[in-house]
Amino acid sequence: MENTILNSNKGSNARIATNILFFLNGMSFASWASRIPDVKELLKLGDAALGSVLFAMPIGSLSALPVAGVIISKFGSRKIAIFSMLFYFVSMPLLGIANSTFQLAIALFLFGFGGDLLNISMNVQAVNVEKILQRSIMSSFHAVFSIGFMIGAVLGGFIGRENISVFNHLSFIGTSDFLIGIFIYRLLIKSDQQTDKAQPLFALPDRGLILLGIIAFCGMLSEGAMADWSTLYYKQILDNSKGFSTAGFTAFSIMMVIGRIFGDRIVNKFGLRKTLLINCLIVFLGMFIALVSLNPISVVIGFGITGLGLSTIVPLIYSEAGHSKTMSAGVALAAITTVGMGGFLLGPVLIGFLSEFSSLRIALSSLIILGLLGAFLTTKIK
Repeated sequence: MENTILNSNKGSNARIATNILFFLNGMSFASWASRIPDVKELLKLGDAALGSVLFAMPIGSLSALPVAGVIISKFGSRKIAIFSMLFYFVSMPLLGIANSTFQLAIALFLFGFGGDLLNISMNVQAVNVEKILQRSIMSSFHAVFSIGFMIGAVLGGFIGRENISVFNHLSFIGTSDFLIGIFIYRLLIKSDQQTDKAQPLFALPDRGLILLGIIAFCGMLSEGAMADWSTLYYKQILDNSKGFSTAGFTAFSIMMVIGRIFGDRIVNKFGLRKTLLINCLIVFLGMFIALVSLNPISVVIGFGITGLGLSTIVPLIYSEAGHSKTMSAGVALAAITTVGMGGFLLGPVLIGFLSEFSSLRIALSSLIILGLLGAFLTTKIK
């Protein structure tokens, strides 16, 4: 009885600390994103030049993934989570003080590298908490990330309007990340939870993990496509060109947060496979509604439903991968994230090419197919 109480207290404290990591990660990324227009103006960059230099961040993210699983398995997710905060502490001020595209690219690479180290390590901590509390709560962690992202975006817009420099803004965020990370370090779980038998550092993923990776690819491809193209599509079909062109993406984002808040209750009731199946079918339904009608209200409703469907796909897959019995949680999550990140980066590009040769409406129809593909693959999970 006493051990149960101690484990519960340990899990509760670690859950609070891990939620803080997710919040800081979301707020930091949004803080940078909110100041991109200011950086563009300061460096006098054109659209093409800005697009090229921004690609340094996903390169940094992808560079972190091959090493993240290995060093987390060796040193533990708690140490790596705080170590990754050092990258924020260094890179965020550099983002604000860069006076050339080369300096900005270096800062973005470090920012992306540290961001994905934090991403993997904090998700391993989330898996640790799930194992201690013996229930699925991954979705709630990702809801906190989304809340942090929205708060960071709103604060960034307000700070920018107050003419506070990019350097001062991002330096404050990066320094706060590091100091808060040190403060919550003792609350994080020291040793990553293991299954009954020892897990190898390197191993081939089993059939279930491969299926989860493909579903994650479909889900994150859809997320990337919605993030980059939903606003443009909504603007194209507005009767009033001066209308609120971000309404569709706003509905998508809000429903993503709502879905993640309630996602844990649903998966604990229906299980992983049924929940993933429902999610994929909701994505199919939402995109069908958004694309079959040219009515702006229908599009907003459809995009909102799509956000609800996509909301818990990646969190559920992260949770299941973290409980893998064929490899350590860090390695499994790094592998899933690598595949999923490929979809996230490929999605906007794929939609762009398809739109060029057909139309944006037809290009976005590919997300309907991805919803059905995800539903089909989910039925194959044991």
